[in-house]
Amino acid sequence: MKLRSLRTTTTSATRRRGTLKSLCVGGVVVAALVVVLASYAMAATSAFPDVPANHPYHTAIVALADRGVAGGYTDGRFGPSDSIMRQQFAKMLALTGGYAVSESDVCPFADVEIGGPSTLYPDNYIAVAAREGLTVGKTPTAFDPYAPVTRYQVVSMVVRMVDDLKPGLLATPPAGWTEAAAWQGDAVHGANAARAGYGGLLAGLNLASLSPYGSMTRGEAAQVLYNALTKLAASTTTTLAPTSTTGLTTTTTAASTTTTTVAATTTTLAATTTTTAFAILPSDPAASDYSIAGVEPAQVVVTVHDQFGNPMPLVMVTLNSKRLEGSLTNLMTSVVIGPTDANGNVAYSWTQAAGDWGVEEVTASVGSYSSKVALIQWIYDDRVTNYVGASPGQTKVTIAPGYAPWNGDQLKVFRFLSGGVIGTGTYVAAAGLLMTTGHVWAPGDTFFVGATSTNTDEEPNWMYDKVPVI
Repeated sequence: MKLRSLRTTTTSATRRRGTLKSLCVGGVVVAALVVVLASYAMAATSAFPDVPANHPYHTAIVALADRGVAGGYTDGRFGPSDSIMRQQFAKMLALTGGYAVSESDVCPFADVEIGGPSTLYPDNYIAVAAREGLTVGKTPTAFDPYAPVTRYQVVSMVVRMVDDLKPGLLATPPAGWTEAAAWQGDAVHGANAARAGYGGLLAGLNLASLSPYGSMTRGEAAQVLYNALTKLAASTTTTLAPTSTTGLTTTTTAASTTTTTVAATTTTLAATTTTTAFAILPSDPAASDYSIAGVEPAQVVVTVHDQFGNPMPLVMVTLNSKRLEGSLTNLMTSVVIGPTDANGNVAYSWTQAAGDWGVEEVTASVGSYSSKVALIQWIYDDRVTNYVGASPGQTKVTIAPGYAPWNGDQLKVFRFLSGGVIGTGTYVAAAGLLMTTGHVWAPGDTFFVGATSTNTDEEPNWMYDKVPVI
């Protein structure tokens, strides 16, 4: 499910984009937990040598890299201070917004290289960004793909993306608002910069020391896109107006999602009675994220906001988890993480032992209020049992016959690290299955394959493997 679908549903948008929860703190303040789940790229993205934990853009870079939005260089660096090219940012923008991109998207700019059927970069990503009105060329036929993108250009493109995904989310600042005054004067980009600054998209940037006309760095771009994702996720929170109605009301939506509304919570503080209502959106069981036991950790980044969308710093968050299926051993019991930083963010990573697998449900708590915030599908390392495999030079993944738990299931193959579904097919245990793809497997390439399951068959639902090095 893509972020683009935030226009029509807040429940389905949890798929691989994190889950938005509402929490009532102390019976007075409604806080939202915005959960950003690390994907199967965690093993690589947490180890950029030039992005230490104290780097100002560390949280943003890791979050986007884990989503497959941003990657590093072949030497392992991220290059946070390097300028970002126009074609690079167009790809990041399309991925951040969750726009569908395919070979059928034809780039209108003659100076953009055609990547060919083996990659969507750069032409297909630029085509989609242009089609959606997120970016424009230098002329109707020239994009200038290798030119550095300016900070003003980035701000305008990100504002257009947010406007497209969630119209009305970014408000115009009131008269006299001057926090981004130096960025508001440009006739083309000034209005967008004002809305971006007022809406929190420029949080974490030192606006006073950065020229809006200068080239944006890779780290700065990651921060702005991360801010946009957080803003979009926060907009899915359901915060109800104070009400005197008591009891529980259960509403079932067309998407079979149940929202439980708790009304009339009365708290007396200093002889003042405050009535606060809040809602907790249940986790979508299909919205699993994936981590490989014994190979990579999972990560949850929790952002705590109040009912006005303002970040809440210095908040302690407690995590608990339980096993829904499988053989998981490293479950969390009252793990306290925090305090949240100035942006309301706090992150936690954990692992499962090699050989473990299963579904782990994670709950976050603030004070006495809690909410389910993550569903992690831990993948089994298959390199010993070899139910799945691929050989150097071939364009297929082989699923061995005779694995009964997958019989009749629709399977998917994900390319590990770079991400993305690269093959699908229905598994027939009697015959096995060859899942053809357009990717030519190289020695050392890694992948995982399987079918998401919510049953309790006590068999792994996803398996990880690596192409042998000959």
